[in-house]
Amino acid sequence: MKYASYLIALLIGAGAAHPAAAQATRDAAEARVAYQQANAGATARSYRATLGQQASGFLGGNAFQPGALRTFDGRTRPVPGLRYHAGLHLLEAQDSVELDSTHFWPVNSLRGFDLGEGGDPASPLRRFRARLVKEGSAGTRREYVEVLTAIDAGPLLLAWLYAPSPEAAPNGKRPLVGLLLAGPGTTGTEPLRPLEPSESSVLRLFGARADAVRTFATGQHLDYTRPADIAKMMDHYNRLAVVK
Repeated sequence: MKYASYLIALLIGAGAAHPAAAQATRDAAEARVAYQQANAGATARSYRATLGQQASGFLGGNAFQPGALRTFDGRTRPVPGLRYHAGLHLLEAQDSVELDSTHFWPVNSLRGFDLGEGGDPASPLRRFRARLVKEGSAGTRREYVEVLTAIDAGPLLLAWLYAPSPEAAPNGKRPLVGLLLAGPGTTGTEPLRPLEPSESSVLRLFGARADAVRTFATGQHLDYTRPADIAKMMDHYNRLAVVK
């Protein structure tokens, strides 16, 4: 594995010098180990071979898209191209110096990533963050989820979790399907859970401020079944929660 990129060299050493709390320091150390293991000889070759065999499962197609990495030192680091395979839970990023070289970022190696470039209304920036997720009786696991609320850190967060469909389409490919998730955005230790897009389920999230959010939703003609409208309700709630 070549570490030719100055960007990657910075990423590898980021956590060690960052004066963070004990948990943040542990997270950064674990992230470096996860990155190094994913890009070590046999593991990297296996990832590369497996990705090369995938006909579907990539978010937005298998072509690399401009984007940025969100690292555990709190920085945003632009990279020439990214592609994420939802089935393998694996992000692949082009090297910032040698575009023919790529690096792998498993979900526990980053705070998240951005797809696209800001300022383009035709192709808005998509924000993905590593968060704990819990479905039904299954245990919690860390996943890259697409954030729909205006801010990444709550108080409430709404997101999509993408996974390949269990059934193949007529062309033999398994399209990605999204599961709507909601939960606290201010802590990474509380998992996001599936959210039914209905009035009762959505309003339950807002506790004592449910009436205030209902009034806002009515005035804005928002629909409790549309994720984009639910995100607006959460943004309103988050503003109220911060102010009061």
